[in-house]
Amino acid sequence: MTATEDHGVTILDRTLRLSLHTRNGSDDHFRRLLDDALATVLGAGADLPRILHLSVLRGLLATPAAPGPRRSEHPADPRRHLFTTPADLPRALLPAPPHPGNPHSLARLLRVFVTHLAPTDRHTATALATLIEDPGEAAVANCALVRAAVRVHDLEGEAHAWSRLRHLITRMPSRSWPGGATSHDRDVLAYLRPDHRARFDTAIGILELAPDLGRALLAELPGLCAVYREAYACDASDRYTAQRLAGRRPDPALAHAHNTIRQTPSSSSAVAAAVVSANEQILGGPELPVADPVYRLHARITARTVRAHQLGADDLTPEPVPAPLDPARLPAYAGIVRHNADTPIVAALAGRVRAEATARDDRESLLILADAGYTDPLAVLAGAAYATPQAVLAAAGPPVPELSTLLFRHRPAEAARHLSAAAVADWPTAAAVLEHAVTELLASAGPRIAHDLHRAVTSAFTCATPPGASPPSVIDGTYTDAGG
Repeated sequence: MTATEDHGVTILDRTLRLSLHTRNGSDDHFRRLLDDALATVLGAGADLPRILHLSVLRGLLATPAAPGPRRSEHPADPRRHLFTTPADLPRALLPAPPHPGNPHSLARLLRVFVTHLAPTDRHTATALATLIEDPGEAAVANCALVRAAVRVHDLEGEAHAWSRLRHLITRMPSRSWPGGATSHDRDVLAYLRPDHRARFDTAIGILELAPDLGRALLAELPGLCAVYREAYACDASDRYTAQRLAGRRPDPALAHAHNTIRQTPSSSSAVAAAVVSANEQILGGPELPVADPVYRLHARITARTVRAHQLGADDLTPEPVPAPLDPARLPAYAGIVRHNADTPIVAALAGRVRAEATARDDRESLLILADAGYTDPLAVLAGAAYATPQAVLAAAGPPVPELSTLLFRHRPAEAARHLSAAAVADWPTAAAVLEHAVTELLASAGPRIAHDLHRAVTSAFTCATPPGASPPSVIDGTYTDAGG
């Protein structure tokens, strides 16, 4: 397939555009063309945007598949994973693709790219943010631009980002629950509603800079507001601890937030209690009574690791491992290892988790350990069933972030096949695969990859526009070009 002067567009793509717009041929004919093209580009190791473009287009022209094995529509047990901030607790409730209500989209993918790029490449991040039409995702992206401008003391950039963010907040549409109002607005399940989710994620995005605005955004959502208060207290505890370690007089408001949880840890979530307990131990104070054994161990190991790295503590003996480990929570123990990697302190825990995960064939735990460098990633990836659309849809459980990360890091050709299969089967699943691999994509292809992937997806939807219809100007929450 020969590239034309139009970057990323092939002769085949142009032929398909013309024939699809006139429907000069049967859909079976187009599907065969795309199958042949995908086999060619996957075999040749062609660039990822071209593979994604053809795969999304193939999915749009797919024959409706017979129902396959259904995955559970109930959210995974949040106790199975380790959370380092209370803000992640509501996020664990979101359904995974392809279930209805999952959050994955092209707009969200661009927002994640913006968040990653804003600290180091504000120009590219700003350009990507202008492509996001979805007001909620655009608002969260602009939070990252505000933080980046504040970090480098760019007053003009900060003022512009704040102005844009306030405008987007006023644009956030109001949704409703199916069947009318429910009591879920009052608990953490409110996060499942897209408008409430946008407000919460925006509040978290400006938590350090404008906590009062964050509270105002969540004023009518008491469940999410309670989580926000805990997230603020954890952030305040971290900043209080940094001030103490630097020999500075701590901010009274930060000290108050830290001490509120320190004095009554049982009244907070295990996540918040663990954060404050770790900080107390870093400062030389006693361990707090964290009821949850996983988070109690997490706080202890985190404090020892920070003291070793930042304060020069010479006690690097492996932390004793409690017996027995709860087999249902092996990924959470693996998360402790990853959070405190590159220190002998976690050696014993890493060995125990690896042994038990191997014995129980807990692949998710092994993937987390591999991501942290505590087991062979190629061995964990070997034999994975992810290369067909049927396998993607029938897979047990939601897309595992570490699978995408490790595939793109160690086996890019297989990662491309994994992404292609996901895009043919279900675009939100492909969006999740890409979102989980953003760090690896930026490391291997540079910032331009975000624009190239956006163009690949939007051009596929444009190419599949029915004859006589105008191509859409907004696709999956994004403008088709910067002129939107």
